[in-house]
Amino acid sequence: MASKRNVVKWKDSTPAASVTIFGISSHENDYRLSWCLNNELGLSFAQAEDWFETNDGKEFSCFEHQDDDQLLRLISNRCENGFLLKKYKNLDFLLRFQSELCDVEKTEWLQKLRKATLVSAVFEMPDLRCLPNSSM
Repeated sequence: MASKRNVVKWKDSTPAASVTIFGISSHENDYRLSWCLNNELGLSFAQAEDWFETNDGKEFSCFEHQDDDQLLRLISNRCENGFLLKKYKNLDFLLRFQSELCDVEKTEWLQKLRKATLVSAVFEMPDLRCLPNSSM
């Protein structure tokens, strides 16, 4: 019997304009990418207790990293039933920062992420301030 996953719809009180989201392409599974980011960038991603669910019932895995002043979520853009962001089918993951980064921080993060061995491509998504069909 398969284990039961805890699935919730994200309830995030952060105003949508105050977040930063990067799109990541990687041909690896979510757990392998989070392991890579942990080892190569000194982060501590762990699988979140809750999965991300859209209003239409699609479930997407989520890994979280929390430090003193920032919460990062690595969210899969793919699941068995389709995509979280159909417009961005070339993206495998979204990296969402709880707060908006300044330009210098964005550049530093982009440089770090591009050096990670399991990351094929990464870019900022300035036109995406929140995720569709969700209250994330």
